[in-house]
Amino acid sequence: MPETAEKVNTVPRLRAPKELTDETLAALRRGGVSRCVVFADWPALEPEDNVYDEAAFDVLRRDLMTVGSLGIEPVLCLYRGVDPAWFSGRGGWLREDNLRCYLRYAGRVARSVGHLASEYITFYEPNARIWQDDGARPRLADAVTAISFMACTHIRAVRLIRDTRTQRGLEDTAVGIVMRLYPQLDLRRALLRGKSHATATGYQLMPLLAMALGEFRLPFRNVLRVQRGVWADFIGVTGAPEPDKRAACCAWAEETTGIPAWSVEE
Repeated sequence: MPETAEKVNTVPRLRAPKELTDETLAALRRGGVSRCVVFADWPALEPEDNVYDEAAFDVLRRDLMTVGSLGIEPVLCLYRGVDPAWFSGRGGWLREDNLRCYLRYAGRVARSVGHLASEYITFYEPNARIWQDDGARPRLADAVTAISFMACTHIRAVRLIRDTRTQRGLEDTAVGIVMRLYPQLDLRRALLRGKSHATATGYQLMPLLAMALGEFRLPFRNVLRVQRGVWADFIGVTGAPEPDKRAACCAWAEETTGIPAWSVEE
């Protein structure tokens, strides 16, 4: 990745607090933040297969409206890496039949609260979720299958979200992904010891190309035969602790895909 420390102050910043507490909201207000991620909780919203919890949707609506009332653009993230128990019990991201479950859920969220946010994140750090540390690493075939399925599902979800909002007369939709382009410390150690299936290409480049552009390089597989194209309006970048490293990661993502990259600060 190129060293572009001079871009530190020009990279768009996206805040991603784990919880919207009173303290967090006060800090956002003081910090002059322009965008803030609001995380949807899939297990809470859909605790059983095709059974939705309206109280959980009310909480999500409240969070979106609260952020918006501060003059901050809410960015609605549909998935942060935690699956409902019923979804995991059916094989999770290793079964092609399950992809429709996420798309059904994404459509329900877009219809229920989509008017409260114009910017969406379909998957948050999917590569980090798959390439875990060497103590819990998945089989290589399973990792490839899961990230391939997630990439195909992301592309279908982009179409779904855009179409859903267009039907409501909302044309200002932006859909992106968040990728961890600087590996976690435990994974970096595993890579150095040769005890991880991941490689820099498999961890960074290939998931990014599959999700953002529909370009599936072997061993990734385009199981849904999605078309190549630009399938992200923005790419959020996490992982690098120092601002200059985050800026370098953002510059690399932009140069690789041609898509604007945002620095995500948790």
